[in-house]
Amino acid sequence: MKKILVVASDKAEIKGFEKHFLTLVSGVGPILASAKTAGEIVKSGAEVVISVGTCGSLGRIKRGEVVSFSTVVTPDQDLSSMHLSLGATIDWNRSTIKELRTGDRKSGLTLLSSGTFTSSYRDAFSHFSPDCVDMEAYGVGIAALSLGIPFYAVKLVSDIVGDHSTVGDISFSMREGRERLLEVLLELKDSL
Repeated sequence: MKKILVVASDKAEIKGFEKHFLTLVSGVGPILASAKTAGEIVKSGAEVVISVGTCGSLGRIKRGEVVSFSTVVTPDQDLSSMHLSLGATIDWNRSTIKELRTGDRKSGLTLLSSGTFTSSYRDAFSHFSPDCVDMEAYGVGIAALSLGIPFYAVKLVSDIVGDHSTVGDISFSMREGRERLLEVLLELKDSL
């Protein structure tokens, strides 16, 4: 059985998951997620990493659904002065990274992940055409990529972007959907 590390920004997102997985609470945003995930991969010997938690839908996916993403992109990188498209960066081998491909090759869904809260990057929606948005998956994915292990992003849709959800609404969605999220993760674990 592979060692699977499940990473969330808050302990409420993975309450009870430690019975089935290695778990890590990273804090909010891609920088903390990347640093904490890389350290935990090295420390624990994890062989697969899964970014979990909540995300906002742009309307095509309903609140309460648990979804797995094939692609994770970020609008946070802007190297257009170097003739790279929005979101692209240059890695440690001088290769261009335009998007992160997860181990899920079937869903075809795209997650836009940014350290800036949703309302601040609406212009990026038309560039990337994402299905949902979050704040940590790209950082988790970069950590996995840099250490050469598979990465997945599986999220619970807690709100619809633009519907003015409150923190209380999102917390309620998490409590309500955490069991469904765990069920999906256990199915994924069995397939690895």
